[in-house]
Amino acid sequence: MRPNVIVAQRDFSAGQIDVEFKRSGEDIAKAGARQLSNVRILNSRVPRNRPGRKVILLGYPRVDEVKMAPGLTVQLAFSAGSLKVFDQSGTQLFATVGLPWTDNNVGGIVWDIYQKDIYLCFPGMHPQVLSWDGVSAWSIANFTELTTNGNQKRTFFYRISPKRITLTPSANTGSISLTFSANVLTAGHVGTRIRYAKRQILITAVTDGQNGTGTVEETLVGAQRITMIADPSQVFSIDDEVVGQNTGAKGVVVGFAGGGFTMDVLLLSGKFDGNNENVVGPNGNQMKNSISPTDLTAVAATEWDEEVMNDLRGWPASVFVDQNRLGFCNFPSVPNGIGWSAIGSPTDMYVGAQPNSAMFELVPGKSQVFFVVPGAESSEFVFCDNKLYYIPISVTNPLKPGSVAFQEISSDGCANVKPKGLQEVIIYANAGQTSIKSIIAPGAYYRPFETRDLSESHQRMFNNIQAIAAPTADGTFNERYMYVLNGDGTIAVGKYSVKSGQIEGIVGWVPWSGGGTMKWVSAFAASVLFCGSYAPNGISPVTVTERLDDTLYLDAAQFVNSPPAPLAPPMGKGPLWWMPGGTVELMDQSTRPMGTYQIDANGFIVPQFNGGEDLTSPSLVAGQKWTMTIEPFVPGANPGLDQNQRRHKRQIAGTTVYVYASSGFVEQSLRDGQPKTERRIPAWNAGEDPALPPPLREMAYEKSPTGSAHDPRELVYKDTPGPFTLLEYTIEVSV
Repeated sequence: MRPNVIVAQRDFSAGQIDVEFKRSGEDIAKAGARQLSNVRILNSRVPRNRPGRKVILLGYPRVDEVKMAPGLTVQLAFSAGSLKVFDQSGTQLFATVGLPWTDNNVGGIVWDIYQKDIYLCFPGMHPQVLSWDGVSAWSIANFTELTTNGNQKRTFFYRISPKRITLTPSANTGSISLTFSANVLTAGHVGTRIRYAKRQILITAVTDGQNGTGTVEETLVGAQRITMIADPSQVFSIDDEVVGQNTGAKGVVVGFAGGGFTMDVLLLSGKFDGNNENVVGPNGNQMKNSISPTDLTAVAATEWDEEVMNDLRGWPASVFVDQNRLGFCNFPSVPNGIGWSAIGSPTDMYVGAQPNSAMFELVPGKSQVFFVVPGAESSEFVFCDNKLYYIPISVTNPLKPGSVAFQEISSDGCANVKPKGLQEVIIYANAGQTSIKSIIAPGAYYRPFETRDLSESHQRMFNNIQAIAAPTADGTFNERYMYVLNGDGTIAVGKYSVKSGQIEGIVGWVPWSGGGTMKWVSAFAASVLFCGSYAPNGISPVTVTERLDDTLYLDAAQFVNSPPAPLAPPMGKGPLWWMPGGTVELMDQSTRPMGTYQIDANGFIVPQFNGGEDLTSPSLVAGQKWTMTIEPFVPGANPGLDQNQRRHKRQIAGTTVYVYASSGFVEQSLRDGQPKTERRIPAWNAGEDPALPPPLREMAYEKSPTGSAHDPRELVYKDTPGPFTLLEYTIEVSV
């Protein structure tokens, strides 16, 4: 007879790990489980039935919360073409329609708050500004850059067209003709601005790709033909910036003429004058002849650029706020560009040289910048499709023009899923949307930041990641969790702790699922919101917004006889009018399960006249149930002297399940992956009153399974709503 081995598992902190670890012998398998679904891992490392979720709104596939002022946190509710603002009681404060998103792509909205304004970006949309007056009035309008009294538009400019194309204006002021050396103009350019040597021209008409008309908004700079003492083309090149040592004049070389002794210079500041002045360029210098320069009116030059964001070039899809600046990125016209406003002036996007000026910088290479996220030590982190960078910022190196440097953290790309900061760590999804990573600060001088994979042992739990949420405050429990929405509508929940700027140990990931398909998850402070779709009993799907609530044991839960304001029934309708023809689970007195009930066509609960049934009870809760499952790995047989271990079928001699605050559960045996036997531990024992809440038991339940298998399995599950905590799972199995 082969000996048995007994293992008592009290540590489930590693969560539900990939089944491939079952025979690995690694330590993670000893702290993980084959199945650990719909649980919350406590700080004591044991699993508890997960919290329920209370319905707060109807009809919105995405809802986020934002704090506008002390005492005022509002909900931004997004649905097809619509944005609404609600206060915490569910009272609607504002609504607008005509926005370009649909129910299926609201996840692409990126927003941030600056003072009392919320800036919203979405692919293809002119950025919107949702404004609050600080009292009660709300409004929304297109983001509009500042325009000065001199009619200068304070926006980002960049050379988007090929570099060698020249522009020749017909005059320096007024309505002028514009001539390009190659096709540039399209009908969409009308109403946009270009700059010629940093002076703005509003395009008013387009004749063809090379010719158009514009209005000079800032008087254009002039040009000079300078005579040199020798052939200037031997020292200078087209587009060289040159400076006069005597006058300090600055200009750009745009051409050579006059028998090899003259060059044309587009003036940037000042004018070249005086005899025997040295003209200095990047590759050397040459003396100017004593002949006075000749002023030129129209000169063809490559020194021109155009607006980075407008209806023609597209609008940024991402926005951020940091260092008292508003920032944009993910520009269609310049995908690797990042723009910051002037300090304290979110509508001033005109790049300058002063410390408080706006900035526009390019990430190295051919990256597409998805997000810029403020992080630890005041640095900013730049998440791209193929790279991850940080921008060092400190007291000695503040964020200002000329200070921006992109330091590579990782050559692995990031997903277009907004990262989230939690304590001193930022978490994000990899480019394949199949794993969660973090940026950590290891403390090394030359490498202050590194990345770490947080889900390498839980790969089966993640698919097509859509959103990440992370509460930043303690609520009714002091464990900290991160929430990840998968493309299949399930949620992966990770229990973590942070120490010295790093996530300590392994993140314990567990899957959450239930009767609904989740569409969004968000978090603010201690609050976590879920938006999902429910269709119980095959009814038309209903989209609801739910708040995590650890006093409840049902999803889409509602106090039947005191619904929140947004769920108040219309005249003649019942309390569940929003789910006609569906089914719900009922619970009363907090923990008393009452079973499944039908809802009639008007939203009334159909009575069953069970003992103790009171559909008028103020504590009656209706909602949707889920099934909690806990299946530890059966310990493997140790290698060693031959005892017929590891090669033959094994038999589980017994299990003992130690539970706390349990309202009933089911023990199940699996052989060859199929259910073999099952024992239900009821909520009420014989003689107990089922009209009262079930006793919450602290007990040990023993079981002697039968049968053998190469991979014998034992688990517990809970398919009725109510509390349950597993303290220990002991398994005795043959080697």
